[in-house]
Amino acid sequence: MKIRLSALLLTILISSSLFSQGLILGEFSLSKKESTGKLIIEDKFEQGTMYQQVQPQIKENLLSLNSEKINFIGAEDNLQVKKKKKSVGLGVLLSALIPGAGEFYGENYLKAGVFFGVELLAWATFAYFESKGNKKEDEYQAYADQYWDVRTYARWLKNEGFNESSGINPDEPNRDILREQIMVCERANFSHTMPEYESQQYYELIGKYQNFQAGWTNLQHVPTKGAGPYNYQTYHDPVFTNYAADRQKANDFFDYAKIGPITAIVNHILSAADAAWVISTYNSKIKVETGFRMQNRVSPYTYQLKQFPTFNVAVSF
Repeated sequence: MKIRLSALLLTILISSSLFSQGLILGEFSLSKKESTGKLIIEDKFEQGTMYQQVQPQIKENLLSLNSEKINFIGAEDNLQVKKKKKSVGLGVLLSALIPGAGEFYGENYLKAGVFFGVELLAWATFAYFESKGNKKEDEYQAYADQYWDVRTYARWLKNEGFNESSGINPDEPNRDILREQIMVCERANFSHTMPEYESQQYYELIGKYQNFQAGWTNLQHVPTKGAGPYNYQTYHDPVFTNYAADRQKANDFFDYAKIGPITAIVNHILSAADAAWVISTYNSKIKVETGFRMQNRVSPYTYQLKQFPTFNVAVSF
């Protein structure tokens, strides 16, 4: 329902001396015909002094307006003005696709900015840490390609006399055949065997399990099978540990990057739910509007339709 209160600034015109002068002893009212937009004159005059002279003049002036487009505002018209409601379903769909879009549709621009900002931040976080993870991954893989050698590892197995190491030929030109020879020895002595060259698991295991430590060509101390400070099961060379640390940093960056998509998914869900609330509130909230405009009124002096300044206050709910 919408109630519009309209007050003419020039109220002195209403308090004119027409009645005191005895020109008109009656009243008239106007209404608007919706189908044509024309004025309908409802004659409520009662016979009085000078009625015959005044009534025709008023009617003539007003009837001449039927062919013109005028700005006639009545209380009855304003009671029929209703605020158009927004679709809750559409708002939910918009926010589910783009967080903040439903809030924007519901004209809550602050919340729209917050949800959209969170979305941008989530994907920026993902892009940032994914980039750092990829960079660190490239670094440690390049380092491994330079300093870890399968033939060095094969010679260590054979020289230390591990079970089934007699079948290993470190100078085998085909690296895939050499890997198969090494795996026979590894199955007899260790918990893990060598993965395919340059695979993700390959770069992981050469920096994780102690037996693969012997394949690094730049170790400070070569590990041994026998007891002592450099026993391969207990010794951790700085080259080996530093490589493992760099690889872990890359994994940490990738873990941080996962926060972005997770945050984005949660943001979509929360924004969609909030959009339903925002639009429901929009459809039922009280809205106060004020305005100043010129409005058509009939002059009590000349009986002509003229424009007067009007201050309007509208309350809708």
